[in-house]
Amino acid sequence: MNESVKKDGTQPDDQPAATLDRGSAVDFLDRLLPLYAAADFRALADALTSLVDSPSGSLTACAFVDDGSGMLSPLIGEHSPPPDLADIRLSATEPGPVADVLSGGEIVVSDNLEDVTGEDGVDAGPRRAVLCRLAWESENLGVALFCDQGQGDLEQYLKLADHISLALVRLRALNRSYRFGGIDPARWMFDREWLSQRLEEEVARAKRYSRPFALLLFHFQNLDRLTEEAGSQQTGVFLRRVAAVMRGQIRTPDIMAGYGEASIALLLPETERIPAIATQERIAAHIRKLRPSGGVETNWTPDLRLGAAAHPEDGDTATALLTIAESQLEERYELQESA
Repeated sequence: MNESVKKDGTQPDDQPAATLDRGSAVDFLDRLLPLYAAADFRALADALTSLVDSPSGSLTACAFVDDGSGMLSPLIGEHSPPPDLADIRLSATEPGPVADVLSGGEIVVSDNLEDVTGEDGVDAGPRRAVLCRLAWESENLGVALFCDQGQGDLEQYLKLADHISLALVRLRALNRSYRFGGIDPARWMFDREWLSQRLEEEVARAKRYSRPFALLLFHFQNLDRLTEEAGSQQTGVFLRRVAAVMRGQIRTPDIMAGYGEASIALLLPETERIPAIATQERIAAHIRKLRPSGGVETNWTPDLRLGAAAHPEDGDTATALLTIAESQLEERYELQESA
């Protein structure tokens, strides 16, 4: 029997608690850092095993990632892989708890591990199995599987699943960095090379399914003044504040990445031109309220220029959409000045 829940459920009082937070909150955060420092999947698995290591042995955990075959394969470390989870592969397509959580549920709780692994699964006794979806934007990455005695904090499992998801995305970006680019350190987002690859993929998807798609550009014309007066560090701080504002205004499926030193791009799947322009104007209004710090005059205002293009009206290739959006950076600015 399994149950989909959001945060908590009925738990027996006579079982030892399975907890992630041994020691202080600072200690827990310190032990999270190896997740983000991992250079490969084995190191990531070892970091996860170390993070949830329980002195009583009442809690084990493992991350299972999509290998493209319809199955989810476990991440196995070098030092201490979960003994009863190491040989499991979970089906992402067959009906059951795994498919339930991948179809959109945040978390699924089963009475025991056999409900999750199926007839060929391991016999792990009557421990509770908790599945949390690993996801980035609208993409399923896999699941995190926690096995406890029934008293683990489900909300804490969800939070840890978010950390695992971000660590997987960072690791994937690291693995692709030689080919597709990686992380823009100034703005704490993906960079232009990564954006180019995603733009190609999103345009191809929009064409294949005859769906709308929009590209938005936000460009700061006078960031060089900020750098001259306050230094490149303050420019980076300002751009990160801009990125934080933008993240708070977009949907989960929307994609944000750096586009050159002074520009940020947004990819909006399933979005037509008019809603896309409305979104851009709303975000721009918030950005224009920002003021940099670090010795810059308080009346300094970012010279924000906007560009936009929509599929299929403006083209059906990534190059065509970028050309239209870039041309509008100057055109829309001239229109604004004349008005």
